[in-house]
Amino acid sequence: MRIVVAENDPDALELLLVDLRFEGHDIVGTAADGETAFELCRRLHPDVCILDFRMPPGPNGLATAARLRAAQPAMRVVIYSNYMQGWIRDQARAIGVRFLVKGNLQALRQAVK
Repeated sequence: MRIVVAENDPDALELLLVDLRFEGHDIVGTAADGETAFELCRRLHPDVCILDFRMPPGPNGLATAARLRAAQPAMRVVIYSNYMQGWIRDQARAIGVRFLVKGNLQALRQAVK
């Protein structure tokens, strides 16, 4: 899979990159904010975009996911976050993206297959 990862925490980003590459995925771009993630996906057309929920400044992961779903409906989008509030999960489901709790790498591996 060709993947864009948007994560503003450098340590969390490094862990994701190592794990996803180990699983054989091609990381075609990384971003620390939602706007950059959107632009990378627009240019690179990845199979999957993994977004953190909170990436200040700029749009959060839900807002970015909604834009991505409208622009590239075939691309899979996963919100991967420590923020576990029910409203975030509900909004993710409403816009057609998957929500996963950060740290569950096994679930993330399954989501990007």
